[in-house]
Amino acid sequence: MASFADGFVRLVNRDFFKANFDYPIRVLVFENQAQFQKFQVEQLHIAGPAHFGIYVSEHKFFATFEDSGLGTFAHEILHPLVERNLKDRPQWAMEGIPSFFEKFYGYWRNGELTVDWGYQNPWRIEQLGTNLMQLDLKQIISDSPTNSFSQIEQSESSSRMVSVFLWQHGRFQRFLNLIATRDKAGYPTYFEAAMELPIEKILPLWREYLSGVASDKSRTQFLPLSSIFLDEKSFLSFMKVFDVSQDQPVKRN
Repeated sequence: MASFADGFVRLVNRDFFKANFDYPIRVLVFENQAQFQKFQVEQLHIAGPAHFGIYVSEHKFFATFEDSGLGTFAHEILHPLVERNLKDRPQWAMEGIPSFFEKFYGYWRNGELTVDWGYQNPWRIEQLGTNLMQLDLKQIISDSPTNSFSQIEQSESSSRMVSVFLWQHGRFQRFLNLIATRDKAGYPTYFEAAMELPIEKILPLWREYLSGVASDKSRTQFLPLSSIFLDEKSFLSFMKVFDVSQDQPVKRN
């Protein structure tokens, strides 16, 4: 996990945005979920503890447990990096950006991570359930506040859908760059600026995207956990066995 954390921060800095921070970021990895949630209740005094991982900004640490997976690890690492380097992010992107990074497959090459992104996360699609096709893009990016813990989790999954949408249209990196430079390019939101379209012209693309996700739901549910392999050969073998597509969008600035 230590090697992955270091390699992952380098990857974010290389491929997505400047990952400045007052390192080190402390990491607490508990033996199991019960210990992790007990820590949240007894030490952090959180009445509704997080299921997989949590970042505590005032103490510069995040906590998780051994079997939570690399996806949770990546998600929580992103929180301090986003807070530090993308200060003007919209409210929905506070979870929309970190949650994007929780689903991936890759391998080590010459000491650096090579990673494929843009996959749907099975448990988040399941969580959205029958609400998937009714996701209101305007409402999500309007940053309407959520109150209960269940609403927050639903909001995270909805926000992740927006980030994957941007990625699949080759606009996620542009979205991050615009936030970093505080440039909305004349649009009301960073989302519209990233797409270079007004929201009304994006909505048909959004509905098409949701329809595609819904029709692919049966295949998505069998996607394995996020994984990093020691070499490209092992990675390609894994992708073939699990029939995981490596189709990637065209990258745009």
